[in-house]
Amino acid sequence: MQIPAYLVIGTPTSGRRGVVWDAVERGSMEGEFSVVFVSAGEKPSDFDAAIAGADNAGIVKYSDAADAAEKLGALDPRKISRVFYLADSTKSLADEIESFKGLASGGKIRLARIWSVVDCSMAEKFPKQTAKYVDMLSHFADCVLLSRRSGASGRSVEELKAQWEKMRRPHVVEYVDKNFRTKNPIELLIDEARRISMFFDEFDPVDELELDAENLPEEPFSLERKPDPYLARLPGGMRADPVENPAQYALKARMMENEK
Repeated sequence: MQIPAYLVIGTPTSGRRGVVWDAVERGSMEGEFSVVFVSAGEKPSDFDAAIAGADNAGIVKYSDAADAAEKLGALDPRKISRVFYLADSTKSLADEIESFKGLASGGKIRLARIWSVVDCSMAEKFPKQTAKYVDMLSHFADCVLLSRRSGASGRSVEELKAQWEKMRRPHVVEYVDKNFRTKNPIELLIDEARRISMFFDEFDPVDELELDAENLPEEPFSLERKPDPYLARLPGGMRADPVENPAQYALKARMMENEK
């Protein structure tokens, strides 16, 4: 018996703990209990105390992947309804995604959905510096949550949505209000994959080739899956197309908002 887990990614101050608290408070059914994993590297949030003090939730701080694996392994699936795992926003998002896959392969949890919380204010104020990161959030997401909208124009927010629609991204897109609440958190908890990335999917190379007696390739072919474009590495181990962690731009966006 595995515990459904929700990987929550995004920048510092984007409101990830706020939307998780909203899901705990308004999206939980009677008798359910959620455990929220937060990296010790994250700065404290006002929502930490709310989560820790809730009757239907608890908060666990982890120092690194090994510590998280040990603490996930100690969970009792008979008592835990779901896990919200907040990736460390101070680290490389690509590294954090690979790390979470390793945690999920441990057998105690299974990936239910990936929530990507997008800091709309940051994206508008620093488009060139953060565009690739925001696209990466969309690439891996089952649900994109548009947060920090008060610091951005309605036009720029709608342009983000229109861009993803044009790209035919299948993920759900939801607005997050100033209190970090969504319209219906229960819908975000639906256990349904809508991401375009296949990194977490089981891979059968023969099935994907769709071979039959009348459809055999004439040239040699590989049974290895192509790496996810955001996770691919060069022979030396470096990322082929690294994405900058935009944490500094998220913090600058908060400072610019406070100056108004």
